[in-house]
Amino acid sequence: MTAQLDILVSAQEIDSRIQDLTAQIAGRLEEDAVVVGLLQGAFIFMADVVRGLARHGKTPRTDFLWLSSYGDAHESGGRINVLADLQKPIGGRQVLIVDDVYDTGRTILFAKSYLASKGASEVLTCLLARKPLAAELPAPDYLGFDLPDRFLVGYGLDDAGRGRGLPDICAVRT
Repeated sequence: MTAQLDILVSAQEIDSRIQDLTAQIAGRLEEDAVVVGLLQGAFIFMADVVRGLARHGKTPRTDFLWLSSYGDAHESGGRINVLADLQKPIGGRQVLIVDDVYDTGRTILFAKSYLASKGASEVLTCLLARKPLAAELPAPDYLGFDLPDRFLVGYGLDDAGRGRGLPDICAVRT
């Protein structure tokens, strides 16, 4: 990436927080639960959450739901599109949605409703980061970090597909 970046959360801080989160989640997660990652931004976070759960003796089934509201833009277009659906049924199972950033709330609220309509017995949410705008919305069940209202990259977050592999959560300087 050629953009100037400010590190907001280091890789070490992320790792420590995930250890805490997965200890909390493991205590509530049912044996037949399904962890559903929202693509594309949550795939790195989800991998670490699933590995953390395994360290606590939980090995849930995993699946993905590919939703889009941003495209390559820096702001949501407001409409949620299902680009790829779940691969297996979730009826009667507890579901933990893992997503990257909670800002407008549209994506996570859509996903919760969508997965409930598919028969999930309970839908929990685990978000990597929350921006200030989301403070007025229903709180996620599990939250990594409260971050400023800046454009974020790294640790799965991207700028038009670039920057996902950065180990830290960074803000793009404007």
